[in-house]
Amino acid sequence: MKLNRRTFAGISAAPLVLTPEQVRGAQANSAITAGLIGCGSRGTEVASIFARHDRVRFTALCDVRPEQMDRTAERLKAPDARRFRDHRELLQSGVDAVLIASPVFLHPEHLESAILAGKHIYCEKPMGADVAGCLRVIRAAAKASPQQSITVGFQNRYGPGYLKAEKLLRESAIGTIKMARSNWIASTGLGKRKRAPVPPEQEKLIYWGAWRQYSGDFIVEQDCHGVDVLNWFLGGAPLKAHGTGGRILRTYGDNLDHLNVTYTYPSGVQAALTATQFGPNGYRVVSETFIGTEGVIETQRQSLWVYKNQQEQTLEKIDKNITENAVEQFIQRVIERRPENTAVRSAESTLSSILGRIAIDRKHEVTWKEMLAEA
Repeated sequence: MKLNRRTFAGISAAPLVLTPEQVRGAQANSAITAGLIGCGSRGTEVASIFARHDRVRFTALCDVRPEQMDRTAERLKAPDARRFRDHRELLQSGVDAVLIASPVFLHPEHLESAILAGKHIYCEKPMGADVAGCLRVIRAAAKASPQQSITVGFQNRYGPGYLKAEKLLRESAIGTIKMARSNWIASTGLGKRKRAPVPPEQEKLIYWGAWRQYSGDFIVEQDCHGVDVLNWFLGGAPLKAHGTGGRILRTYGDNLDHLNVTYTYPSGVQAALTATQFGPNGYRVVSETFIGTEGVIETQRQSLWVYKNQQEQTLEKIDKNITENAVEQFIQRVIERRPENTAVRSAESTLSSILGRIAIDRKHEVTWKEMLAEA
């Protein structure tokens, strides 16, 4: 089986789309009908969070693997959900909203289709695996109706700890930011994980995350979360990047397994990204640090640390799962008709990750303009 865009076309996420008329209808009927494009583990997990809300009901699923749709339907307690192998058919099925959780390289196509279909959209990050895909997202975002909500799964943006940190930085609680860092150091079982045998012609379809062409490499598929926080708190995308990276333990696919990238922002602030996918089991440091003239702020998904001096510092624990925050806020925006469109800023954060990847590949500093020439 030749692997191409049509091969992957059905691996998408749940449609969650509403026009103003549909919103009013959903309010009257006390239900938002939703579809899922991409019934893999992440899509099913996020869909299950949607399904906990008493105003959401999944009526359509899309994937190229029927057994995946069956497992997802069971998890969502939606045995009557219609099954589709083509995302375009799902978008025509009458759902109010869509959740897109397809392989990364398909996000531009699926997002554009959902926008043109007039749906409200919750799309998993990142926005694409390459420059051309991200630029397609930016063009598609301009075609969206002002009534459409388009939320991307950069869920840090919706976490209470991150929102409080952003407010503190905006109020100059630690003075002027002079340096920043994002860490994503966590073991993924490289060299130890066993993959279930699959027919050779389906290998990259099933294990797409191991291949740069389909995932964008792990700096794009995973580390874009931290890069998005850097962009958010530093006020925009970087001007340039340089970095190094390589493979030490990875033996499957063509992705890297460790990297160091330094970004330079328009303010002159430099921000470092350090990431690995190997290390002792259980060791995990996923955080962002912002060093100012009067203090330091460190953000994590489970905590917020603000340091002024030894006598003046606070550590606030965050209990709630930030994906739950993001999903709940998306549902409320749909119900209350308070749309947002985050596609462009999300594409810029994805492009910032791609900028780092290109700098690693070229082994010298690369500017934003030079990266765009990759399209």
